[in-house]
Amino acid sequence: MTVTVFPALCMASTATISAFPHKLRFSEKFRISLRKRWFGPQRGPGTRRVVRCNYFGAQFVVNLEDMVGYEIAINRYEWRELKIMLDACRRLKPEIFLDVGANLGLYSCVLAKNNAVPRVVAFEPDRANHARMVTNLKLNGLADRVELREEAVGAEPGRAYLVSSAPANRGMSHIVNGETEGSYSVPVVRLDDMFQLDDTSIAAKIDVEGFELEVLMGAAQLFTRNRGFVQIEGRIDRVAGVIKELMATFGWRFVERYGIDIRFEKP
Repeated sequence: MTVTVFPALCMASTATISAFPHKLRFSEKFRISLRKRWFGPQRGPGTRRVVRCNYFGAQFVVNLEDMVGYEIAINRYEWRELKIMLDACRRLKPEIFLDVGANLGLYSCVLAKNNAVPRVVAFEPDRANHARMVTNLKLNGLADRVELREEAVGAEPGRAYLVSSAPANRGMSHIVNGETEGSYSVPVVRLDDMFQLDDTSIAAKIDVEGFELEVLMGAAQLFTRNRGFVQIEGRIDRVAGVIKELMATFGWRFVERYGIDIRFEKP
């Protein structure tokens, strides 16, 4: 497999934006536009779709056929979310970052590479995504700094069935209720069993395509006993409301819901 490297086009600025700290400046939008013009044609048939690029100071090997990979290549994927997470980590100084649903390792690599948190534990049960994250950790020299686990996270330990997503969007792998065509069995762990922390500052990103409530139900002690910053995906309004109520019972303050992500803090 040939990997094409485009260092000049893949630079991302992480400088603080004084007036609007979580909005793209015109210069950054212009660079994204240039990257789109460069990478867009390379998504077609017969092109070298696997490229290497930089984003928020970390390096990634991505497939342009994958929506997530393409958005990383043009330096646009979850830019605001990453900026907020980095700023929160620098402000709250968490001792650990939990990346639940790590995909190809974007958040883990960015936070570790920027020394925003001393310890990172990532969970990615999808075999293909897990292999991509292994590649990106090695590329950034983070294989010894990030603990990568090939397990799903849920309410109870055991096993579950996972369906891998299509190549067009590798971030849509999800747990299903029982064995179905194309699914395979993966181990499931509870965060409360994995981490016995008390009065510790933590940061977490939970993005598990509809399995978020199960993750939280298996992490009641972790979130009740600790503080920090958490970003949780909540695509459906009803589920997002339940997530907010559940986090409130754990003592976490709702900060905002922006797009499909909900953010919480606890002093």
